[in-house]
Amino acid sequence: MLAQRLVAHRGYQALYPENTLLSLSRAIEAGARYIETDILFSADGQPVLYHDVLMMRISGMKNGIHLMTLAELQRCPAFEPERLGNRYTDENIATLENLAALLQTHQDTTAFVELKRAGLHLVGAQNALEKITAILDEVLDRVVLISFDNAFIEYAHHRGFSRLGMVLQQWQDLAAPVVSAIQPEFVFCDQEKIPGDVSLDLPNTKLVVYEVTDPEQAVDLFQRGADMVETFDIAGMLNGLAHHAL
Repeated sequence: MLAQRLVAHRGYQALYPENTLLSLSRAIEAGARYIETDILFSADGQPVLYHDVLMMRISGMKNGIHLMTLAELQRCPAFEPERLGNRYTDENIATLENLAALLQTHQDTTAFVELKRAGLHLVGAQNALEKITAILDEVLDRVVLISFDNAFIEYAHHRGFSRLGMVLQQWQDLAAPVVSAIQPEFVFCDQEKIPGDVSLDLPNTKLVVYEVTDPEQAVDLFQRGADMVETFDIAGMLNGLAHHAL
């Protein structure tokens, strides 16, 4: 099934403000079965769905996620003013509880939850894992924790969290001992970091290639062995790939 090979990057970001409940919901409505969102932590150590530490790009505010409490952040917009104007000023910053509720409603949807390094540095790996797993407890079977921070993934692995993904900084990082030791269920890599002459059919893990915008590029990646691609335009990618035999 085509939808099983696509990940909605920050939700349906092509049309809606990223990482919002609206963007994630619209991605699922468009056909996504895998969604991805980013996690940072508030000043009081609570997880929110947000990509940037500084809030100007997404919220039009001169402030930082780590400087405001959860209660304060929930009243802040997440509307991407430079990209989307004032169309979504009523869409506020979403919490991890919002994601849990969304997954409860959509039982066939899996979420990749990316722990940003800045957030992990703020609260620490132990606190981050405890908060994430407590909030998502009832949907953990459909949650994959991912991060650029290998130390966090290694910690989660040692604590027995089974669904993990590592995000590579460079393609060569596949050879790092920590990757072979953990054998994560997924490995993520930016398409620009992948050499043009390598097989993407990886043993013991599924490769997810991100920043893919062109359906023809997605077809090429699949033919080379990639398992999944991540896109900001989930509906466009579904439509563009509909007539390909994949």
